[in-house]
This record gives sequence, C-alpha cells and structure tokens, in this order.
Amino acid sequence: MVIPPLRRKALRDLRRLWGQALAIALVLAAGVATLILGDGAHRALSDTRDRYYADYRFADLSSDVVRAPLALVDDIRAIEGVVQAEPRIVKLARPEIEGMTEPASVLLVTVPQAGGLNRLHLREGRLAQSGTADEAVVSQDFATAHGFHQGSRLGVVMNGKRRDLTVTGIALSPEFIYALGPGEMMPDPRRFGVVWMTRPALERAFDLEGAFSNVVLRLAPGVPESRVIAALDRLTARYGGGGATGRSMQTSHAFLDAELRQLGAMVKVLPPIFLLVAAMLVHMTLSRLITLEREQIGLLKALGYRPVQIAQHYLEFVLMIALGGILAGFVAGAWLGAGLAQLYARFFSFPFLVFGADVRVYGLAALVTAVAAMAGALQSLRAVLSLPPALAMAPPAPADFRRGAGGMAGIFPMRQTRRMVLRHLLHWPFRTASSVFGMAMAVAILVASLWSFGSIDHMIRVTFRLAERQDVKMVFAAPEPLRALDNVRHMPGVMAAEPFRAIPAKLTHATRSKRLAIEGRPADARLSRSLSPDLRPMPMPGAGLVASEALAEALALRPGDLVQVEFLEGRRRVVDLPISGISLGYVGLGAAMEIGALGTASGEGPAISGANLLLDAAQEREFFAAAAAAPGTGFLNVTALTVSRFRATLAENITLMVSVYVTLAAIIAFGVVYNFSRIALSEQGRELASLRVLGFTRAEVSGVILLELAVVVLLAQPLGWLIGHGIGRAMVAAFSSDLYRVPFIMGREVYATASLIVIAAAILSAIAIRGRIDRLDLIAVLKTRE
Repeated sequence: MVIPPLRRKALRDLRRLWGQALAIALVLAAGVATLILGDGAHRALSDTRDRYYADYRFADLSSDVVRAPLALVDDIRAIEGVVQAEPRIVKLARPEIEGMTEPASVLLVTVPQAGGLNRLHLREGRLAQSGTADEAVVSQDFATAHGFHQGSRLGVVMNGKRRDLTVTGIALSPEFIYALGPGEMMPDPRRFGVVWMTRPALERAFDLEGAFSNVVLRLAPGVPESRVIAALDRLTARYGGGGATGRSMQTSHAFLDAELRQLGAMVKVLPPIFLLVAAMLVHMTLSRLITLEREQIGLLKALGYRPVQIAQHYLEFVLMIALGGILAGFVAGAWLGAGLAQLYARFFSFPFLVFGADVRVYGLAALVTAVAAMAGALQSLRAVLSLPPALAMAPPAPADFRRGAGGMAGIFPMRQTRRMVLRHLLHWPFRTASSVFGMAMAVAILVASLWSFGSIDHMIRVTFRLAERQDVKMVFAAPEPLRALDNVRHMPGVMAAEPFRAIPAKLTHATRSKRLAIEGRPADARLSRSLSPDLRPMPMPGAGLVASEALAEALALRPGDLVQVEFLEGRRRVVDLPISGISLGYVGLGAAMEIGALGTASGEGPAISGANLLLDAAQEREFFAAAAAAPGTGFLNVTALTVSRFRATLAENITLMVSVYVTLAAIIAFGVVYNFSRIALSEQGRELASLRVLGFTRAEVSGVILLELAVVVLLAQPLGWLIGHGIGRAMVAAFSSDLYRVPFIMGREVYATASLIVIAAAILSAIAIRGRIDRLDLIAVLKTRE
C-alpha cells in the first residue's frame, strides 16, 4: 500500500510530537468520556425505570384513607380515565429483631393481585398464600440487612399485638425503588423495610374486614391527572382521605427523578469545558508546528502543492490526534458509564439494568470533538494558505520584543533571566491567556466539585444542630389529646418533651399549589424550631404561617401574602392564612405555625401528633423498650442514626464523583502545562543553549522555562476560583428540588485544595520538561536557523 507523501509526513510528525499529541488526546478523551458517561448513566437509569414501571405496572395515582368500604372501589373505577383501581391495606408496624435495640419500622402492604398494580419481582422464594395468616414477603434490602431468607421467622407488632411471620419470599417493588422510612432523609434498610402480606391476614390484624386504607390507580394514556385526583378526592373525603398523589409526588419516584436531573446537569456542564480547552491546545500546538515548518511549507508550494492540500495535511494531523482521543473517550466513557449505572441500580433497588450503547450519542460525541479540534486548527491554518513560497523558504524574522506588550519587560529593573520570562509571556498574549484560561478551567472543575463537602456539613449543622435539636422524634399512631404528653414525659430517660401537631394540607396561592404537612409547635419551642435566613430562631406567631424558603419560592409567597389552606383530614376546612415569615430550610417543603392556632384553624381543637424529646444517653435502651411497649407509639426518628446514615450515604456518592473530577482536572492541568512548556522550550531552545554555552548551570537554564510555567499556573488560580464559584452556583440551582435544597457554602479550604491539586499536576509536568532541558543537545540547537 502506497502512503501519500503528506500523509507519511503527518504520521512522522505524530511520532515526533507524541508527548504533546498525547496530552491533547487525553483532554479530548476526557470530554468524550464525560459526555458518554453522563448520558449513558442517565439513559440507563431512565430506561431501566421506564421498563420496570411498565413491566410491573407501577400505579399512576395513590390515595390513603382511614377506612373505606370495598364497595367504593366500583365508584372509583367509574371515574373517567381510570383503567384499573386496586384497594389495599397499608399500615405501619414495628418489627422485633433479636439483638437490635434501636427502633425500626416496617410498612405492611397487601400482596398485589395477579395482574394487579405494583407487582413484585421475586428474588427468592414465593408469594404469601391467601389461606395462611403468618406468611410474608420481605423487601430485599431489609432482608439483606438482617440476613433473612426463605423460611426465616420475623416478629412484627401489628396494632398492638405481636405476630410471628414466616418469610416465604424476598422481593423488589417499583413502588419502593428508594425506600424511605417515615420521617427519614436517606434509606436505612436496617431500620426500615416493606413486608407484603395477604389481604385476609391484614384485615384481621387491623380490623379492616371488607374495607381498605389505600387505593392505587392506573390511568389511560393522555388523561389529565389533576381531573382524576379531584374526582378521587371527592369520593374519599368522607372516609378520611388525605388527598390523592400522582406519581411525581410519590417519594421513591421523586428522588429518582431528582437524580436524573443531576446527571443531566453534569452532561451539560463538563464536556464543553474539556472540548474548549482541547481546542486551545490544538491551536497552540499547530501554530507552533507551522512556524517551525515554514521552510517545508514553502518548498511544498514551490513543488506544486496547492495551499488547500497543505492545509488538508495539517487537518489530517489534528484529526489523527482527535481520533485517538475519541476512541479512548469511547472506551473510558462506556466503562465508567456502565459502572455508574450499576452503582445506581444497587442504590435504587432495581431488579435489572437496561444499559445499551446509543450510537447517536457516540456519533454526537465524535462529531463535536472533531469539530472542536478542527476549530482550534483553523486559525493557525490561515498562515498556511497565505504564505508565499519565497517568503516561507526564507528564515523568519527574529521576534522584536521591543514592540508590542513585550517591550514593557524592559521598563522594570530585574534579572536578565526574569526579563526573558516576562517579555516572552507578554509578546504572545493570546497564547499566554489561553494557557492561563486552560489551567483555570482545571481549578474551576475542582472548585465546582469540592464545595459539596462543606455544604453538606453546613446542611447537617443547620438542620440537626440548630433547627431540629431533639434526640428523638416520637410520632403517635394517631393524634392524641394533650394529656398524652405527660405519659411521654414519665418514660425512662426523657429529660425534656415538646409536643407537635402535623396536619396534611393543600396550600394554594394564585395558580400554584403544593401538598405538605403543616407542623404546629409551641410558641417558645426549643427543640424543633424555625430559623430565619441569618440562623436565628423564629418565634411561632399567634396567627399565620411561617413558610420555608423552598415553599415560598414554589408558591411565589412573600410575608403578608394570604395563602389558601385546605386541610386534608378531619373536618377538611378551607381557610385563608397570612404568611408571617420566611424560614430557612434545606429538606422538603415546610410550613409551621403555633400549635394552638393550628388546632383552631383546622377545627380539630387541641391535639398532638407526637413529641420531640431530649434523652439521657445512659437510659436510651430503657426508653426504646418503653416506647416500643406503649400502644400509641407509631414510629421513632432517632436524630443520631439519621445523621449517621445521611453522612455515610452521601460520603460514598460524593467521594466517587469527586475522585472522577480530580482525575479529569489533573488531565487538563497536565495537558496545558506540558503543551505550553514544550512550545516554550522549542521557541527558546537557541536562547537556552546559548545560556548554557555562556556558563549558566542546568538549574539556572531550567529556571527560565519553569518560572514561565509558574507564572501561568499562579495567574490561573484566582480566575479558576471565580469560574468554579459560578459553576458551583449553577449546579446548586440545577440540583434544588422540592425534596431538598443544597446550600452553597464555599470555604477557603475549597480554593486551597483545588489549587494544590492543580499545582501538583503542574509540578509533575514540569519535572518531565526539566528532563528535556537537561538533555538539550547544545550543538544541534545552535546550528538550527532559529
């Protein structure tokens, strides 16, 4: 096979400049990999969710009631747009597990009917049979946490009575992909699980023969969800219906949807950064290569090669580098994307993973990367098209450092070597600025990822040290009269107890509405408090609501506005309440008011839903035992356990992502420094060799290039901090949802850590360049025409 001369030259140039080509290819590969990684994981998570929902008939709507007759289901099925309706019994219960002292809870759910909604995916064993009262299927994560398998025994206290159940199967459900215990922020499979039992068994346990406590619906495609919800709420209101919720408000789906939005944001932010830096590196490298090959370009033109052919030759050289980066990015992106998708599949409890390569994404990644590389080359290629042969074959005129910005170097009194560095940086301002910007982007990527550690610590401190200061939140199985607080105060280990009341409600302002639980607190609450934006406790007003910032933003509320409140239990009163203040809050949508005012507004009178408690640590075990034996206990939230699980889960996820960011930033830093230093070395090789001949030591000669690199790296730091700060703010806005709001906390340690990592990568690159300087062939360099 005969290789055309210009293509053979391109291959030789590639072999000669392999170091610079590799640095550019790595940056391009990072851009391709992040695009494929993010899109692949996003697509895998989305496709897996959609297929899982479809295969296992995940319901579109769900509604809780206190007790409704089964005959009501016929009326529900008659609602226009309802394809399927399935009544269920859903109740909380308390498991008794040997060796476990801290409180736990399980959600008891009716086993889905054959062909019904929210079907189970059995991992092991079989479903519970209708003729038995002691058989149960257990959720997989809960079973794994406690070592349950088919045939294991599980004690559960239901409605005040203990029952010993036999585990017949281990299963997953589309309803509990992200299984959160009541009041929890993160899944804790050790303390919360789902148990499916037959309808007759649950009917007898909770005295619900011929009745149901929950109904799930599937709608026909295109049917307005809001219309069905309104009709369903009208039917269930008289039976204590708390308001139907669509799939978007279902806890598991909402958390999964929030994760998908975060992945989508990552795909939009990172790849453009790498491709922009790569384009600048291509421009710097190619412009220098063309300058060094002036004589060859002139000779080629003299031999009859057209400018377009010569330009095509250099584009082929760039595309060879781009091809290497694209292929490496394909491999790395597919591997990392599959790994990330597998991690998500375990975290979100999927029974399978749909992960396939989308040819369109790979094609888009390749096209965008090639265009970015060629864009960096086009400006340099203009010199190829305009250079006359005679001028090209003549030696280039020496750089006149007295003209332009380089002439400023002579103004300042300094050592000669430092003047060389300054004039070289100022004489080519665009190249210097490009190098500074490329290095700044490496700093920015780290700043935009490392801020999350401080933000999470701030979020935990504000939420669990300043706002929710109780050791335990004790929630009753049903609202109790105020005297129930005296019984709680007399439990062992209780040092302080404050009551609270939680009533589900629908808040409407103008055309916007949200469903949440309004929490009533004592006016001088000390354990569970609302905080102002400056972190000061806010007293509960005698009338009106204190809305969280997230709720105020969602409903466009300001202090003094009236909001319509429709209570969704009891008398279901509808009242207009003023917004008395806006509070700081990072978890969910919050609304609070004075507990007595809440009872008056709802028409329910004085009652409490539970108590916030301070405990004597030495008597925790005794308290948990007493609380478990109390018939009115619904569930307990232990603050220390919640914070521990929250930290552990986030630490795993954040550490993984930050590790990826650090690697990518190091690639950018190494690529920019290596290319910049190689170009500087080729341009100043004659000068450096002359200094060696004049008696300068290797260290002094190396110092000229290394000082130039140090200036670029140091100038990049503040710019990188500024860009990273902006990217971090954009990420916070993209990640915020009704479920949680991440505070933006950027401490000095973030900037310091980001800079240290980039400087370390730059030092490694400088060490490689120092070796080349020490190995300069003085005779060969001095014989060159430059």
